[in-house]
Amino acid sequence: MSESDLHHSSATDLAHLIARRTLSSRELLEHFVGRIETLNPAVNAVVTLDLDRAREAADAADAATAAGQSSGPLHGLPITIKDALAVAGVRSTGGAVEHAEHVPMIDADVVAAVRAAGAIPFGKTNVPRWSGDLQTYNDIFGTTNNPWDTTRVPAGSSGGAATSVALGLTSFELGTDIGGSIRMPAAYCGVVGHKPSFGLVPCGGYIDRIEYGTTEPDINVHGPIARSVDDLELLLDVIAGPRPDRSIAVRHHLPPARHSRIDDFRVGVWSDAAACPSSIDTAAAVESAGDVLASLGATVLREARPDLDADAASQLGTWLVVSALTPSLSEEETAFFAMLAGSRDLPDKLQAAVGAYTASHQAWQAADVARTRLRAVWDRFFRDVDVLVCPVVVTPPFRHLQDGTALDRVVPIDGVVRPYSDLFWWTMLIGMAYLPATVVPVGVTTEGLPLAVQIVGPYLEDRTPLAVARALRAALGPMQFPQAPITPRS
Repeated sequence: MSESDLHHSSATDLAHLIARRTLSSRELLEHFVGRIETLNPAVNAVVTLDLDRAREAADAADAATAAGQSSGPLHGLPITIKDALAVAGVRSTGGAVEHAEHVPMIDADVVAAVRAAGAIPFGKTNVPRWSGDLQTYNDIFGTTNNPWDTTRVPAGSSGGAATSVALGLTSFELGTDIGGSIRMPAAYCGVVGHKPSFGLVPCGGYIDRIEYGTTEPDINVHGPIARSVDDLELLLDVIAGPRPDRSIAVRHHLPPARHSRIDDFRVGVWSDAAACPSSIDTAAAVESAGDVLASLGATVLREARPDLDADAASQLGTWLVVSALTPSLSEEETAFFAMLAGSRDLPDKLQAAVGAYTASHQAWQAADVARTRLRAVWDRFFRDVDVLVCPVVVTPPFRHLQDGTALDRVVPIDGVVRPYSDLFWWTMLIGMAYLPATVVPVGVTTEGLPLAVQIVGPYLEDRTPLAVARALRAALGPMQFPQAPITPRS
């Protein structure tokens, strides 16, 4: 393999090269560092480096390899880590000025897991403040740009992570997802990502507020962002497990995919919704993915739908996510949202969501009961359907939009001005039900922007959407990656 191929190789392939001593861990680290020096200024994805310790760890990994030893399946792989995840001894800010110089004492659970499997953290990637937006910018490090068009967003909150994977600045990344923060950046940057089933991966060490790390927010999950579906499954196997305080008695055993052959799968395809219309490009991408799977022999069911009010379910998901975000609010922000919740100037949907910022625990319990009923509906749906292919987000990457707030921003989609909240519709619908979802790129727009789908599976059957994603990607051919950040001329 030539040096020019290294940065866009899968983590699986890179680990094999290191194990065979065709490539050293130190060489790969220096390769990534060189690319960061050259390419990162245009995208601002990598915001902190820890090179002295990483070089020492890489040299130690190479010495172990030479002695016939390995620390695990990720042995010697240099990686960057999303800045919302604590890395021991490395500045980890969560994108918040309150933690601008914060250096954790211990790793986040998923960081500890990949480190134990041999990975070598050497840098941190940008996030929005407290990971609370689908754009990636903050007052410490500024704005991260999409590598396919630097005038557009890489999505968020794992925007720096997905951009780094797309540009080959790291072997792989770890993201977090409460409202789409793995899925949207993977889609917008043209890479693959997997949102695990809720509860499958321990989430300690998530920097979402001042006093962080001891509890796990509702809906939020941690999962991989990578350059191949094989990487996603490898990484899921590494990070899945019980919370550390339960590990003495609890074990996780993921069932295999429902079928070993793609032509045995029953695939639902849902490309559009009246309550939140998809862009023409987005709907076409989902339908095209269905066509490819049908050509492989899968039974494609274009009318299959869970028996629920999808718009109401998505709104409930938004309410639950907003409720889970409340610990990150300051007293001033809490007072502001309390005032706003009583305003008649907000549309009904937004007013309901804002009300979650100051809702009682009794209200949360009622919402949780409603969510439990919806989860039962999804369970019945997946008795007859193996996976559902649907949009990740209703439009391809949009231009940077930092004026105002998520409550009053609007986004043009196919010439129609739409509320910013429409961008969360699909991710909320799926995430609130705790379902696993694998995101894969399936094409590009006429402007050269990535198009992707999410393949949703039954709860705790994460290998099932991964299997369909693997078959789809194999049929589409090698993934395309930006060779360098692209800045449009106009």
